[in-house]
Amino acid sequence: MIKQTLAWLLHLSRPTWAERYFIVILILGAVLAMLISLSIGLAQSVWFDEAYSIMLAKQQAGELLRLTGLDTHPPLYYLLLKAWAGLFGWSEVALRSLSVLAMGGAVVFAGLLVKRLFGVKAALIALPFVVLAPFLLRYGFEIRMYSLASLIGVAATYVLVSALSAKGRKQWVLYSIYAVLIALGVYTLYYLALLWVAHVVWLLWLWRREKRPLAKAPWLLALAGSVVLFLPWLPTFISQVGNGALAPISQAMTLENILGIISFGFVYQPVWQLTAAVSLLVLFVIITASYVVVRAFKAADKKQLPHLMLLAMYILVPVAVITIVSLARPMYVERYLAHVLIGGMLLVGVSAAFVLPKATRTIKAAILMLPVIMLVGVAHLVQVGNYNFQRLQKPMVDQVAMELSKCKEGATILAADPYVAIELAYYVPTCQIKFYSQWEELKGGYAPLSKSEQMVLDTTKLSAERPILYVYYDEPQLQMPEGTQLNSMSTHGKMTVATFSAE
Repeated sequence: MIKQTLAWLLHLSRPTWAERYFIVILILGAVLAMLISLSIGLAQSVWFDEAYSIMLAKQQAGELLRLTGLDTHPPLYYLLLKAWAGLFGWSEVALRSLSVLAMGGAVVFAGLLVKRLFGVKAALIALPFVVLAPFLLRYGFEIRMYSLASLIGVAATYVLVSALSAKGRKQWVLYSIYAVLIALGVYTLYYLALLWVAHVVWLLWLWRREKRPLAKAPWLLALAGSVVLFLPWLPTFISQVGNGALAPISQAMTLENILGIISFGFVYQPVWQLTAAVSLLVLFVIITASYVVVRAFKAADKKQLPHLMLLAMYILVPVAVITIVSLARPMYVERYLAHVLIGGMLLVGVSAAFVLPKATRTIKAAILMLPVIMLVGVAHLVQVGNYNFQRLQKPMVDQVAMELSKCKEGATILAADPYVAIELAYYVPTCQIKFYSQWEELKGGYAPLSKSEQMVLDTTKLSAERPILYVYYDEPQLQMPEGTQLNSMSTHGKMTVATFSAE
């Protein structure tokens, strides 16, 4: 079976056949990734971050920008989601499809990038490493900005390498597009700046290697242009840095988290969750991937080496920057690196293309096992879905919402806090959701609910004449009005609905 698969791959990669059908294969690969991601996504419940995206997108543009400035992310994705929903509606299919489409675009540009740098054969061999990457599939359906960031990142990389080999007017057009993409990227996700740092590090290395005068580097003007394009939002960004809105979920980039990037990338599990058997698979991935990458760097010629270095820096520089910054301030969350993991998958896939032709049968079998292990990761993604590894929760708000239809019978829905209220908002838009808060003025992701009429500062003053549907995570913390008693409780994952009514 392995021999037949390898023979098919090698036959597929013959230049005459492959070049003729490359675009078709690439698009089919992107469509496959989109279908897998969307099918998994539609089985998931919208959770807080996604509900927050939807809540912002439903605001008027001016209010959207104001609320974004109070949080931790830039506004472009929310504006795009607003426009998208205006065209296709607010259903889960429509909302998730924007991210799915962006992920499909990222797959296409990734294939075009590898084809340009290494040829058709390498692009076809690297394609499964992107299409089947469970971490990319996971954030391909998220109603957030991560897959859009992946698309902008890989598209900008493709434009950059195209500009480097272009001449005259075409080169300046490409550098202008590159500058716009850089700015759009930072307007989408601030962490995309880590990829732009990787580009700069690579360009500086390349210019020094080729002994070119840095002062005449045309990409410096492109970088300057991108800064100018970002200037209107710069004051807001500076205020966001110190507004304390970032939830306390960031971690230091420890060895465990560095290994977790690999385990998430191939089997979609953090290191602390790996079983003994899956640990062996991850160890196999580390050994095999390291071997093929080292072999590829040794086999690369003078022209290919800079291109391999670009893919290596695509993933390594962002990780290195986060590691250094973590010495002063933790800033790692696994989803914040979703947009650069595609570079790591391409590096392994391209390296495999270097090694396969002259590899022994054992090495070929080991390389073929890598996509198989990724299929294990896809199966695990199907099982765990959009599990929240920070809160250790599996969102099941869609199931909870079915119980909350009692609001139409006069019941009061009481969310334990603004977090729960925002999660519920998407599924029960026709119900008034009251929520408890210690403070009238809310910031960060809770800012849309600040000083809301539905805010409850003292739950004991709620009317006991109407049934109260109290929704909370983990243990109940709030005191109900005097004269009420608990009638029933139902739990969905870690979210509970407790029904109180008059005694």
